[in-house]
Amino acid sequence: MPAKNILRLLLKLVPCKRRGWWRVSQNLLYGLGHVYNDLCAAMWFSYMMLFFQAVLEMRAVIAGAMLLLGQVVDALATPVVGVLADKYSTKKFWHLIGCAVVTCTFPLLFIRCWGCRPGINTEYLSWWMPFYYAILVIFFQIGWAVVQISHLAIIPSITDNLQIRSELTSIRYMASVISSLTVYFITWVVLRATNYSTFIGPSDDYKFRDVSLIISTLGIASCIIFHIFFKLKPPIEEKPKENGHAVETGEKDSTILSAKSKIMHFLQMPLLYQTSLLYVFSRLYWALSLVYVPLFLEERLSVNANAAAEGSELVASVPLVLYISSLFFSFLLKSNINKIGHQVAYLIGSFLSLVSCMWIALAISPDAHVVQIYLVATLIGAGSSITLVSSLCVTADLIGPHSHQGALIYSIVTFADKLVTGIAVVAIENYKCDDVLDCPQYYRGVLTYACGGSAVLGILSLSITTITSKRCKP
Repeated sequence: MPAKNILRLLLKLVPCKRRGWWRVSQNLLYGLGHVYNDLCAAMWFSYMMLFFQAVLEMRAVIAGAMLLLGQVVDALATPVVGVLADKYSTKKFWHLIGCAVVTCTFPLLFIRCWGCRPGINTEYLSWWMPFYYAILVIFFQIGWAVVQISHLAIIPSITDNLQIRSELTSIRYMASVISSLTVYFITWVVLRATNYSTFIGPSDDYKFRDVSLIISTLGIASCIIFHIFFKLKPPIEEKPKENGHAVETGEKDSTILSAKSKIMHFLQMPLLYQTSLLYVFSRLYWALSLVYVPLFLEERLSVNANAAAEGSELVASVPLVLYISSLFFSFLLKSNINKIGHQVAYLIGSFLSLVSCMWIALAISPDAHVVQIYLVATLIGAGSSITLVSSLCVTADLIGPHSHQGALIYSIVTFADKLVTGIAVVAIENYKCDDVLDCPQYYRGVLTYACGGSAVLGILSLSITTITSKRCKP
């Protein structure tokens, strides 16, 4: 009895500290909830095209079509998931379902398909290999979309405080950066620890298999921790009152109509689509950088004999530097984004992105020193982190207190990004030369013009949004 009394007394003396620790831990646990998706996304965007083209020896157009298929499925699944997640069950339940689907499909994407042994040119491979991976891509992207939308929609459900929402968004992005760093570090270790090769080829399939299995193990562990320890308190639903008396259940129809009218109000807001464009162009820059930096490095090795001594490990070390830069700038944003403003932060990020593209165009030739490549990667990481975090903060501001419609709004904002990215990649691969000698610096041009163009379009969209918002003010 005395021991229990002492414990109760201590708990009464430090209630504020317990609550503060609990809030911080819950915010960190929230960031852990998207780690599995982030691990998969880093592997998907950075190494999927490289694995399909260099290891499985798919044609560039077919490999691009695989990525387009994934983006289209993701885009179509996103609004459906948004509506269902708002209407049925809890966000955590949907999150768990998505994690299960991702677990069953993602590792198989980087394992050679059954009967697809290297060096075999049988006729059935021309249809079996694309069909096999297309089925995996479809289910993987559906699961990925479920996790993404349900996790984003948790932010407005946690708090109405815009500052805390910005903090949660920054924590989420920092978790994404750390996850990507983990992927590139694991890839670098695997490439160094296994049989060393200058170029990635069909014999390197086991390296991608090992990386995908390690990543899946880490992702499953993070998902389990999130669902055990993160407590999502559902918002308290109060019955509407009229003159101090609760409204009877027979009047719920008017409440439903009111919710539908709010949804239509969001759909009729030009600001919603302008915010979507900010997010689309920031994601497009980020995705194209992840996809084509490794391919650009492999291209550089093929046209520069002196660079061959650097080896294939550059496809891991350069993205690693890119994400270290992203992590550093996301830490800076965490405490300063509310001071400088979300739109100003987006402008700064877009400017850094544009500078990195101009640097690639003017100075990064096949003979350029590897130090320049690392510096450009630093700029790419800075620009992408700033624009992504600030665009998500603008979206959270748009939702405001309407947390019950958060999943739908996030699905609308992210819908176009999936389609635009997929179409851009398949268009880029369609115009690629069959013979490398005909366009030896093709991917350098992609990083210059495609990524630079997305940065310019982001700046234009920000200008339109700023002008429109000022006109709307009284």
